[in-house]
Amino acid sequence: MTTPTATVAGAELDAYWTAVAAGDERAACAAAAASRDRGVPLPEVLADLVVAAQRRVGDLWAANEWTVAREHAATAVGLAVVRRLGADVPTPVSGPVLTVACVEREWHALPAMVVALMLRARGCRVTQLGASTSRDHLVSAILDTGPRAVLLSASLTSSLPRVRRQVEAVRGTGTPVVLGGRAFGNDGRRAQRLGATAYAGSPEVVLEVVTALPLHVPSAGPLRHPGAFEARSIEAESDTISRDVLLATDAALGLGHADRDLATDDWRVVLATFVPHVIDCVAGALLTEDPTVYAETRGWLGGVLAVRGAAPQAVSVVEQALAQRLHDHPEAVRLIAGA
Repeated sequence: MTTPTATVAGAELDAYWTAVAAGDERAACAAAAASRDRGVPLPEVLADLVVAAQRRVGDLWAANEWTVAREHAATAVGLAVVRRLGADVPTPVSGPVLTVACVEREWHALPAMVVALMLRARGCRVTQLGASTSRDHLVSAILDTGPRAVLLSASLTSSLPRVRRQVEAVRGTGTPVVLGGRAFGNDGRRAQRLGATAYAGSPEVVLEVVTALPLHVPSAGPLRHPGAFEARSIEAESDTISRDVLLATDAALGLGHADRDLATDDWRVVLATFVPHVIDCVAGALLTEDPTVYAETRGWLGGVLAVRGAAPQAVSVVEQALAQRLHDHPEAVRLIAGA
């Protein structure tokens, strides 16, 4: 008779969340360790405690129930728990060699850490490069270790243009590249458009995806659709476009430069922080030929600003300023108008 697999207990869930909310690394590690000591498999502990709590943390910030500082403290707890759990997982001496990294300027390192630990626990020799891995660093690591595959993580849709550049770099070495993370949606079509060898929809399926990969891949072919040309142009000017859109938005909303003295969580500061994100999402939507990339971002930003008491027309003003600034990019203008 098969013994049922232990699952995370409700008391452990409550204890873990209480610790995360309090920024208490020691208590969070104790709750996770209690689950492991009862025989709960590592993937379940990571998914049910660490990953689930991190999603809740993000939702609480978006709802304006938590500050940025509290969100960062909670994230630090999750990172500490993964490191503590990893200390009990031996480093394999054989098995496939894999490289796990976050896309350049992608600072959400926790999902990649979870994937790397799950793979190590399943017998893979994993090199983890951490947050915001540059293309040069990534290629250097590939040449040093000769991995079976590179796994790239991205949580933000604004990372999609940089994903494309790193896919090109990885495939230029002949190495298969697997993409995963919330930036790619639920079905992997964005990953496919960007030239990925494969897409992993969750950490649990990564090893199965890797096992099915070819041993060698050709270089990524160029993206030649009209949106791709515009995306490259927008990325090349993204800093200037962001500045111009912010200036136009400030003028239209009568904000001036008052946001310099505002709290980090004030809606005007949040708006200024995420305008570059919006612009990168336009480029990502054009690259992937997926208008939902921009539509989702617009909806998300509207919700985040609304609960912070923003001017009701704030997102529309940003859109108008962005469309005006990109008037010589017809695909981008159509994308913005259709959102």
